[in-house]
Amino acid sequence: MKHNWILDGRPVRAWLCLLLALLLAGCAATSTLPRQYSGPAQVQSWKLSLVTASGQTEDSLLVIQPEAQNATRWIQTNPLGAPLARLSLHDGSWSTDGFLPPNPRARQLFEAIIAAQMPRAQWPAAYPDTVVTTSTEGGFATYTFSRQGRLLWSIRLPAMTTANSGTSHQPSTHIVLPDHSQWQLTPISTRT
Repeated sequence: MKHNWILDGRPVRAWLCLLLALLLAGCAATSTLPRQYSGPAQVQSWKLSLVTASGQTEDSLLVIQPEAQNATRWIQTNPLGAPLARLSLHDGSWSTDGFLPPNPRARQLFEAIIAAQMPRAQWPAAYPDTVVTTSTEGGFATYTFSRQGRLLWSIRLPAMTTANSGTSHQPSTHIVLPDHSQWQLTPISTRT
């Protein structure tokens, strides 16, 4: 009596291929970029503050650097200058810049920043398959972006200030990501 402990290879291969496809689909990150994006004409610097549950902030620096052929380099560093995320955006897709591991949270934050920098009137054409809803809380409008019922991010833009308002603080954009992380984005003025 001969025992065949080795299974026929065809069903095993089919299951392995299916498992591999599911694994790759789970790892694939989908980008939410506008249809047309032209990066900044000059370097932009931003202070990013992650608001923790206790109300404290963890600060980092974001530099958006224009590159050739309408590409941009996005570099997020901690206060000591160590990189947290380095991504390049070219032709509507992100690529890791350097030896840092992929950072999906940073990519999603950067995509929300792109939307926040865009005039609101351009959102419907730039994000045609995205639903943008508006809610008002405390006198501030919050814009929530979602696609197919899935939250992408929420943005609260800075209030319009007048020259005679007498306030000296920089206006901050507030961003909330699906993981409930809350970010404040404040421009760093560069003097030339």
